[in-house]
Amino acid sequence: MTVTASTGSRAAEILSRPVALNGLTVPNRIAMAPMTRMFSPGVVPGEDVRSYYARRAAAGVGLIVTEGTYVGHESAGQSDRVPRFHGEEQLAGWAKVAEDVHAAGGTIVPQLWHIGMVREQGQAPYPDAPAMGPSGIRTDGTEGAGKAMTQSDLDDVIGAFADAAAAAERIGFDGVELHGAHGYLL
Repeated sequence: MTVTASTGSRAAEILSRPVALNGLTVPNRIAMAPMTRMFSPGVVPGEDVRSYYARRAAAGVGLIVTEGTYVGHESAGQSDRVPRFHGEEQLAGWAKVAEDVHAAGGTIVPQLWHIGMVREQGQAPYPDAPAMGPSGIRTDGTEGAGKAMTQSDLDDVIGAFADAAAAAERIGFDGVELHGAHGYLL
């Protein structure tokens, strides 16, 4: 297809239209995909995280999906620089992010994670927490340093996702995205 001024103009017009997604009206069809930034020392989103997302909303991004955030389960993650989506201080930080994005005219959803068998043993913030998955086999097919999940483990992880989703609604987010690829638990 040859792009002309009129086809380019038509595409821009379509992108600028609002879109309704299950009751949420997004101001346009420009969405920002999640990108792991690791800019939350101490697992709390700070002022730099607030301004990062607010700038994107102010620049015209209609729907922002945040970087991956850990749900409240001890083996959900392995970095003390990736933000959590649980805990009083963390959720207070995320509430400010949502408020700033909304003030700039955008909508925002957190990406919720549990890294499952991708987790490396001995990593922060819980070095003794095992990697876990349905079979206990690592994503590269090797065995060791992982745990096959019990029904109780499954219930705990499901509860952690449910708690994070409820928190997102409570603190003003517009929905959630669940990361279910790359060997992560869902």
